Amino acid sequence: MHHGKHFVRLNRTMSHRKSLLRNLATQLIQHDRIKTTLPKARALRAIADQMITLGKRGDLHAKTQAAAFLREHETTLPKLFGPLAERFKRRKGGYTRIHKLGNRFGDNAPVAVIELIDGPGDLKNQMLLKALERQEKTKEGSIKEIVETNLNKVTTTPGFKSKSLARHVPKILTSNKWELSDLENKVKELSIRRNEAKSEVFDATSTKA
Repeated sequence: MHHGKHFVRLNRTMSHRKSLLRNLATQLIQHDRIKTTLPKARALRAIADQMITLGKRGDLHAKTQAAAFLREHETTLPKLFGPLAERFKRRKGGYTRIHKLGNRFGDNAPVAVIELIDGPGDLKNQMLLKALERQEKTKEGSIKEIVETNLNKVTTTPGFKSKSLARHVPKILTSNKWELSDLENKVKELSIRRNEAKSEVFDATSTKA
């Protein structure tokens, strides 16, 4: 019978699939962001959320369950039950985000980046800051004016309002507990670091997992 077996097998045996997901979950907790194929990222999302939930519980049984699944215990367990548990203390779910990157050269496999949200290098935050920086240069307005315009969805200048900014700015401010002054400082820091090297993303597609 085929009851209770409706999940993506990733073209692997059960033992190989479990080993793969253990490796990916370990790498995600270690690096906060990894690059892999889209089907693997979607399969990993539920596992990563379960690990974060165990980290938030923080009792002995949760630590035993996490240690039984994760690898590299000397780095993953302290981070899972320390900084990550504190980061997601007030969040009830949805600890990961997937960004599609197109298809891979060679086998044309869809590739994606999966990351733990609200981190110091959150890609969505970075994209929002870059969008605000571009608007500040092109629209000749301050960050405060741009944010308030998009929050209120009212503008006196044609083409000044951005629907995507109006949708994402409140979420970013709420999730990060930022004020407008914090947002202005982040955009200034981004402008200063423009010529610096970009943050690396751990490439799980290059491993044997």
